[in-house]
Amino acid sequence: MGWIENRNGKTSSAPQSCGLQLLSGIMKRVLLLLPTTSYRNEAFIAAGKKVGVEMITAADYCHRLAPGWGLDPIRAVHFDRPGEALDVVLRSLKHKPDAVLAVDDPGLELAALLNERLGLAANLPEAVRRVRDKLLFRRMQKEGGLLCPDFRHLPSDADPAELLSRLKWPVVVKARRLSGSRGVIRADNAQAYLQAVSWVKGIQNKADRDAADLGLVVEGFIPGREYALESILDHGKLNTLAWFDKPDPLDGPYFEETIYVTPSRLPPQPRIEHHP
Repeated sequence: MGWIENRNGKTSSAPQSCGLQLLSGIMKRVLLLLPTTSYRNEAFIAAGKKVGVEMITAADYCHRLAPGWGLDPIRAVHFDRPGEALDVVLRSLKHKPDAVLAVDDPGLELAALLNERLGLAANLPEAVRRVRDKLLFRRMQKEGGLLCPDFRHLPSDADPAELLSRLKWPVVVKARRLSGSRGVIRADNAQAYLQAVSWVKGIQNKADRDAADLGLVVEGFIPGREYALESILDHGKLNTLAWFDKPDPLDGPYFEETIYVTPSRLPPQPRIEHHP
């Protein structure tokens, strides 16, 4: 996420819109999972300091280099191996936190496991695993009767040309578990599709150790403007934090993150109803 615009016209970092008073009221000690590649880390740390929360930090620095850098084991945790990382983090904790928060997608499954083991309120690990996997998420949408684009799974060892007769252009080729629009490319024809598959495979192979078992998602492109809703679901009640506009056109072929703008310029009436 980039920068947001307040009603007074000044800019500030997005986390300031996220109800920081919630932290100071119920959380005194928070374990933050900080991916080394995330641009959100400093903002979360600054937000925690602002409300006086004690922060314990875990990171995913290289476990081979960390000892030479003088880093404790909790700073060299494999976020992509949450089952293994769970025990490393638990052994390193001197005091039980009031919450475990993942700053970005790579730490979500580990955060869910830690919260479960520590008896803290959180989403179930299996729910988190499914939601952050684009293929599993689309399958849940379809099985639940929710609107979603037509999609297909392209296994890693499959010939991408085999899908050509079943595709309707344009399509979007996606890596399954990457965030920040990494590994997402639009294709308007067969040639562009085959090239996109090759590129996305390369991106996923470098970023995900499980790439060989994952394959890719190929789905229909949905045109139109994009908006983002930041909210917290609390005992079945959805509390809106902010509506964001994405002012830059997101028509592809690449979908890099640029800026979000809030308050939204979308009139209140057309906004999605989000009552429980």
